Amino acid sequence: MVIAGIVAGGSGRRMGGDIPKQFYELNGKPVIIYTTEVFLKHEKTDRIIIGINPDWADYTKALIKKYFPDNDNIFITDGGADRNETIMNMISFAKNVLSCDDRDIILTHDAVRPFVSSDIISESIAVMDECEICTAAIPETDTVIESEDGKTALAFPDRSRIFRVQTPQTFRLGTFADVYGSLSEQERAAATDVCRLYKSKGYSVILINGDPSNIKLTYLQDYRFAQAQTDDKT
Repeated sequence: MVIAGIVAGGSGRRMGGDIPKQFYELNGKPVIIYTTEVFLKHEKTDRIIIGINPDWADYTKALIKKYFPDNDNIFITDGGADRNETIMNMISFAKNVLSCDDRDIILTHDAVRPFVSSDIISESIAVMDECEICTAAIPETDTVIESEDGKTALAFPDRSRIFRVQTPQTFRLGTFADVYGSLSEQERAAATDVCRLYKSKGYSVILINGDPSNIKLTYLQDYRFAQAQTDDKT
């Protein structure tokens, strides 16, 4: 089984709004609905699980009922204190409620990346025949500076070796549970990214082709770009 795990626990503070950014509207439709639709339309996605802050669970359920009234393959579960805990909650839901097993695949994706392509999803699934974890990524095109104080340049890493990580990040349910369960509380707090978590435990992280348009809506200017993109499609 292939699960799309949409991580939607963010508060949107950096966007500066009153509601989480996944609920901002683009041409009258919430960002999270755009994101969900991409996975819903993909022929190899069997189930979708949305991990959401419990305070917004009822609101999310109402949106799902409004936009997908006849679909019974979308599920809501509580998010955790951080990204990895939210993923663990989604995996627990998949195994305990949907009867998934350890070898089933989950594509974990940011709710606020509404422009993920079908090609990225397809490649993420296909490459799992050969690895335990993969992530979408794109080559860095700008000069990269390393700095300790944010004011002076310390080093200039070779940008030909630098990639920007996107989502989805894809892995098997059982492997994540094993890796996450082996971490101390301190390690869990430090591991903000799933790929870093896997790498710290000796796994090879495979890169697949991301896309520059697969942006994460973090700041207001990102939202303005997304609004322009959806304007072009109406």
